Amino acid sequence: MPYTQSLSSENPGYILLLLDQSGSMSSAFGGSSGGTKAQECAKAVNNVLREIGLTCTAGSVIKNRCDISVLSYGASGNAATNAFSGNLASKQIVTMQELAQNCLRVDTVKRKISDGAGGLVEVDDQFPIWIEPIASGGTPMAAAFEMAYNLVDNWTKNHQESFPPIVINITDGAPDSQPDAQNAASKLSKLGTSDGTTLIINIHISEGRAARVELPSSHSELPQGEGNAKFLFDISSELPPVMLERAATCTRRMEKVLACRNTKEKRSLER
Repeated sequence: MPYTQSLSSENPGYILLLLDQSGSMSSAFGGSSGGTKAQECAKAVNNVLREIGLTCTAGSVIKNRCDISVLSYGASGNAATNAFSGNLASKQIVTMQELAQNCLRVDTVKRKISDGAGGLVEVDDQFPIWIEPIASGGTPMAAAFEMAYNLVDNWTKNHQESFPPIVINITDGAPDSQPDAQNAASKLSKLGTSDGTTLIINIHISEGRAARVELPSSHSELPQGEGNAKFLFDISSELPPVMLERAATCTRRMEKVLACRNTKEKRSLER
């Protein structure tokens, strides 16, 4: 199938985030932040929502080019629930305008941007918060995929001309039942629009300190000894060429930024 439809107000896309809020997410994240996996998970979700909002903004106008859902699993027992609170607590699918107008708060955070001379400078950035970090209970990942199935099934029936739904599962990859989660994800992946079937993307929040892995194409590229990473790889969709190309472009841009920063830091040490 082609995966060629552009997102527009007439034919919006649908991004559904699955958020692991189980007890195991209280463990330390294996990266350099020093936070817990739950904190990194919430940060990743808020960042994704912010980036989608910026993409759907033209000038000062927010376009409803994408519908959004965020489901939590773990803290709510054996079921999956709507992760939004406040004014969005009763809405399982929200528009971009609803999302932008109903964040919980806006935090001021430090962010590094280009200084125009190959280096980076630190600036204050306004960062909206929709999701708070939680870590409690088991990991009913299968229930999350099953709830996602119902939402995607209803949405695709009314949006057959749209780009197919994208489901992003952010987790440490340790479900209560891998077979049940795998079966539920497989069932979900068969739903779609006239432009393609649903895409399932997994973001693995790990305790390990192995190098970051992006866009792996085989098990051999995964960190050694990470059984959860293999499981998540197996239930992920193969990215269509258009998404793979854009993801690779973003990765190359990030590598250039990091290279510039490392060069600047090295020069500072040599002075």
